[in-house]
Amino acid sequence: MMETLRKAAKSWVAKLLIGMLAVSFGVWGIADVFKFGSSNDLATVGSQEISADAYGRAFQQRLRDIANQTGQGITPEQARAFGIDKGVLSFLIQGAALDNEAHKLKLGVSDQFMAREVMNLPTFQDASGKFSPDRFKQVIAQGGMSESTYFGKERERMLREALTETAGGNLPVSAGLLEAQYQYDNEQRDARYFIVTTADSEVAAPTDDEIKKEYDAHPEAYTAPEYRSVAIIKVEPADIASKITLTDEDLANGFAKYKDEFFTPEKRTVLQISFPSVADAEAAKLKLAGGEDFLALAKERGFTEADVTFADKTKADFIDPAVADAAFSLASGVVSDPIKGALSTALLKVVSVTPEHQATLDAVKPQLTERLKLEQAAEQIQSTYDAVEDARAAQTTFEDIAAKAGLPLQLIPAVDSQGKDKAGKDVDVPHKDDVLKATFSSDVGVENDAISLDNGYVWYEVREVVPAALKPFDQVKDQARAAVVADKVKATSEDKAKKLVERAKSGTKLEDLATESKAQVQTAQGLKRREQGDSFGPAAVSALFAVPDDSFAYAVEPDGKGARVMQSMPVLLPAFDLASPEAKSIADKLKPQVADAVLSAYLAALQTQAGVKINDTLWQKISGPQTN
Repeated sequence: MMETLRKAAKSWVAKLLIGMLAVSFGVWGIADVFKFGSSNDLATVGSQEISADAYGRAFQQRLRDIANQTGQGITPEQARAFGIDKGVLSFLIQGAALDNEAHKLKLGVSDQFMAREVMNLPTFQDASGKFSPDRFKQVIAQGGMSESTYFGKERERMLREALTETAGGNLPVSAGLLEAQYQYDNEQRDARYFIVTTADSEVAAPTDDEIKKEYDAHPEAYTAPEYRSVAIIKVEPADIASKITLTDEDLANGFAKYKDEFFTPEKRTVLQISFPSVADAEAAKLKLAGGEDFLALAKERGFTEADVTFADKTKADFIDPAVADAAFSLASGVVSDPIKGALSTALLKVVSVTPEHQATLDAVKPQLTERLKLEQAAEQIQSTYDAVEDARAAQTTFEDIAAKAGLPLQLIPAVDSQGKDKAGKDVDVPHKDDVLKATFSSDVGVENDAISLDNGYVWYEVREVVPAALKPFDQVKDQARAAVVADKVKATSEDKAKKLVERAKSGTKLEDLATESKAQVQTAQGLKRREQGDSFGPAAVSALFAVPDDSFAYAVEPDGKGARVMQSMPVLLPAFDLASPEAKSIADKLKPQVADAVLSAYLAALQTQAGVKINDTLWQKISGPQTN
């Protein structure tokens, strides 16, 4: 709740959470950090203590966050396998290091300042924008906090941010770093290359032992995902509209209401030549009266046909009122007298006229009927929601609720978190992303809140959970066989390319190697590290830029069925201009990275200075034996 109230995505909290899965601040690489007495605290950082209860709450919150972000729950055991338990403890240690530093520096936040901050939060304000004590108490109570707890956490947050924003604030990017990044981004290379291919027939057929080894070594590739059976009731205007009957009076009133929308104003195609003065326009009018063509006159004055043609315009499309009035008063084919408008003097000629048109009720009856039904249906959404919620409160089944309300009930026997069934086909799920995320965050027997739509609701009920499970070997044997073949083909392609590169380095011409490989030498120009295309993918570009000028490299093709043998041509290093817009753009991109690096170093230094101790005995009870 605290992060939600304070929009912590902009704070130090979000910056640290980004790296939680890859614990990077050194705590876990120091073997003797696990020294502790008989304390019940899990860790100490200087004068700050981290209790086992605090860790447990943070760990469970992290699991809930992951479920909300991915739409799929994660067990504590899975979290520990990914190192999330260590990430949570490191996060708490970083916070404690900041608290210790704030205490050492005798930093504080006055009650008056905190009161002003709270009163300015929109979360605690009423409809008039004023602070509401009642709303304040209600919101923090919903978050399970007392006033003292809330203010304690806010004071802690403010002090931590005071330190981290100072350490990782608006830091300048050095000219040297800018130039290095500029050259890295803009360095260009040409390449001469050919592709050596490998067919499946060139590798030995997989043995049963190889296939079984592949299956055992990569269980994740042969594991069926978790599936869930779910019942769904949806109500949107379209779900109710078909049950609504309109009277002739309803249609007549609706037509009167939307009549203007079924009206098409008059449109004209007008030719217009502008002149610097009335005298010039009058002279041109005489030429036209003498038989000169209007478009020929426009060409004489340096205009193209497109410049002077205003096709199918309404009167409102003309900016100048004088020109608009004249254009819509002329008869078709007639040239106007000089029109002195607000912007210029002009001669006009109307080429064509499309009269205005008012559609009749009979002509628009089908679309008007659909619109009016949807409008009436939208007005019934709330009453339908109330009726469904009342029925749910009375423990009525989804089937009976849907039947009584006349709403569609969808029963999905099995769907994974990506919206696919057991055959790998897409399942038709209404409002798919929101419903799947909610479904995989719930469980069997849980009464879920309705998902609120822009103009409707979705209710869902998890009926069954089929856990992820390794598929039987016989069921996926062909898949494993194909994987073994693919690995062998890829290894053969790489071996071929490696040997060819060695020969190229020894002096064999690239053309001779290509001919031997039944390939043709090609050329790619102006390649950059960050601009991979269809012909040069990331692996090929990376390999090309990893070698010096006129040297050779190789990269296996994405499908593994071949490899690219390349020669790097002379490097083009563009001149660096510190004042250029591109240099400024690079600086803007690097600033957050520089700030994050400084913040990381600062937090690591605080931990080292304060001294971190972890109760190894208690930690092993909580998270199991640790390996470094």
